[in-house]
Amino acid sequence: MNNVDFDLLDLVRLQLTEQSIIRKANEINNLKKSQKLLKLETSLDEISTEYNNLNNDYLQIEHERKKVDDRISLQSEKIKKIEEKLFSGTITSSKELVNYQEEMNALKQNNDELENREIELMIKVDDFKPKLKHAEQEKEKVLQEIKLLKDDISAKVKAVEDKLKLLKERRSLILKKIPKDIMAKYEELRAKKSGVAVTVMKNGFCTVCNMEIPVSDADKIRDPEKMYKCPMCGRMLVMHSSGIEEIKSEIETL
Repeated sequence: MNNVDFDLLDLVRLQLTEQSIIRKANEINNLKKSQKLLKLETSLDEISTEYNNLNNDYLQIEHERKKVDDRISLQSEKIKKIEEKLFSGTITSSKELVNYQEEMNALKQNNDELENREIELMIKVDDFKPKLKHAEQEKEKVLQEIKLLKDDISAKVKAVEDKLKLLKERRSLILKKIPKDIMAKYEELRAKKSGVAVTVMKNGFCTVCNMEIPVSDADKIRDPEKMYKCPMCGRMLVMHSSGIEEIKSEIETL
């Protein structure tokens, strides 16, 4: 490791980079857990259930109508055959003639009842069609909204992932510049101090704990190239400089 390349600002740059990495990772998680998408998917489930229930009822009624229609056709065919028999002149027995006539009349009466039932079922089928169409349109509408939102989320996630990759690459480069002993102290403090190991003294205040540094201590913090310890929170402390603001601006643009 070439410690000659080490600059105290690299610690600030490392911390700001790592904080940005965490923010980007959280941003990706939040995008993937979109509440709007969750609501749309819940709405889709409800609409799909409604559509399926309507469709099942529709199919059941249509199935019954088809059975009635088939029975009407079958009995109409029987009536036709009986009529042909009656007009064929081959029936010589009056009893047989009466039996055929009674059977035909019964079939016709039953067909009349079936036709009335079929009309009722056809009305029900017609009532279901607009409901089904509306439910299907609502389903397609929500599906399209979900697709558009997922496409938008994917694009945003990709953009943030690209920035996250760049930040991780920069972090790797920064790590190469920091001596092992300083890095060990940085990691130790980061673990103990809620993920923040480095602070900056600005206008006599610690920018992390927001406590005013006693004058007796602040007077000793004068060298911008030297690392100090915050007497209030115990973090690594460096003096504020324009370089820190430049680093912030640089990272914020990512």
